[in-house]
Amino acid sequence: MEVGAVAGLDGMEAVNGSVLTTALEDAAPFLADSERLGELAARDGFLFIRGLVPEELALALRARVLDFASATGWLDPDAMVSEARALAGKRIGYYQDPEWVNLQAHVQTCAEMWALGDCVAIHRALRAVAGRSSYLCLSTANTCRVFSPHPDMATQPHQDAHYVRMIGEFWTVWVPLGHCPVELGPLALLAGSHRGGLQEHAGEGIVDGGVAVPDDAVWSAADLRCGDAILFQPYTLHRSLPNRSGDRLRLSADFRYGFWEADGCLDWRASALGW
Repeated sequence: MEVGAVAGLDGMEAVNGSVLTTALEDAAPFLADSERLGELAARDGFLFIRGLVPEELALALRARVLDFASATGWLDPDAMVSEARALAGKRIGYYQDPEWVNLQAHVQTCAEMWALGDCVAIHRALRAVAGRSSYLCLSTANTCRVFSPHPDMATQPHQDAHYVRMIGEFWTVWVPLGHCPVELGPLALLAGSHRGGLQEHAGEGIVDGGVAVPDDAVWSAADLRCGDAILFQPYTLHRSLPNRSGDRLRLSADFRYGFWEADGCLDWRASALGW
């Protein structure tokens, strides 16, 4: 199968006439079938799992991020904080913006960030697909992202392996902080792109630069619900779709996980957590 090609292209559509997408396949029914999960991961380079993480963990982090957004002046003062309605004209999401950097500093000491990233459900899924125990990398490679409704600020196609160099073998897990329909700009992934190894990246950062991808590439995406998660490998090409909601912020978090090099006779994490 060619990179970016997926089975059943009948559902292919253009997102606002710009990005061709096809629906993500839900791997939740196969969480108890490690062989099938491995096949899907080997084929696509990612797994989409509906309802993987407890909603309350994602919503708790969302509330903390929105508290920061309110105090920083990112939100429409005439709307409820929970609505995440953006202040008109405010551009949010640029990785070198001091306010965005301050958000990252804020979440690195936030208990809600680590409760979500280190939840048992994520480790169970990673163990099922990788056959080894995972650990959450405690570093600034774990990020909260807030994007204002400016389509030109969408994250460009890229591979995490290009930007995350301090970890060897790792997976990324991307979690929406609240419901995230396609118009809000969720993650989109290019099926099979992980098999090409590390590709050349141009520019700096994932807004200014990235990997050149043909315009007719078909990206896998879906309307996401709170509790959904996308797990993907370091060479998998991914991007964000443009936020065309008109007035809402898109909130998400992404975490990086390493793996223990070998399983011993006793896996202390599995034993302690009842995996």
